[in-house]
Amino acid sequence: MSFKRNIQPQLETWKNSINRKPLILRGARQVGKTTLVNDFSKSFKNSILLNLEKPKDLRFFEDYKDVNTIKDALFFEYNIPANQINTTLLFIDEIQESPKAIQLLRYFYEEIPDLYVIAAGSLLEFAIKHVQSFPVGRIEYLYLYPLNFSEFLLAINEQQAYEQLNTIPVNNFASTKLLHLFNTYTIIGGMPEIVKTYLVNKSIADLPRVYESIWASYKNDVEKYTTNETERKVIKHIMNVAHLYVDQR
Repeated sequence: MSFKRNIQPQLETWKNSINRKPLILRGARQVGKTTLVNDFSKSFKNSILLNLEKPKDLRFFEDYKDVNTIKDALFFEYNIPANQINTTLLFIDEIQESPKAIQLLRYFYEEIPDLYVIAAGSLLEFAIKHVQSFPVGRIEYLYLYPLNFSEFLLAINEQQAYEQLNTIPVNNFASTKLLHLFNTYTIIGGMPEIVKTYLVNKSIADLPRVYESIWASYKNDVEKYTTNETERKVIKHIMNVAHLYVDQR
């Protein structure tokens, strides 16, 4: 299950741009970056979808030094003819796992401009400091957030509410229902997995376990970007107690 995101037209604009550069899709974990690009990849004749958390995908950037060899190896692996480079999307997910892959983005732009390249990752600031030569001016950025209220309305099939929300001014007869739906949105939030669970069960009773799962993945992930034991302990403490201070406000 995937949702219509407001950022999708910007992906189409990027695809059709004459001066297209490799695109880095930024955003926190589990806001829907991978799903968005996987859906977008269906508009290409060929797609190569990599996840650099997987050793079998990471090896392409560890074993080869230049982008042309990486491209040739990937096209061979995925059985894509060499002359179809301008109809192929290369998606490098979790690129923060390889500073070398981030550095090589500039060479995809300079040496293989016909190849469509999208990278995605979270906490990229921590990975960037390990990049020897960051590709300044050779990449583009888009930022994906959790679902906003209008995206939430479309996700839960409230098409008429969505149309009323975009009517200026909002009709009086729609305000009560829109306020009720907004209250539901503020309780549920915009994380895609939460919204999917709510759609299936039509109840918030099953949501706490999903919240806990997302929170646990954030806690486990952020520790990877500490540089010493002291930093690890500090960030672990913050993640363990931060929500307690929020609850007290």
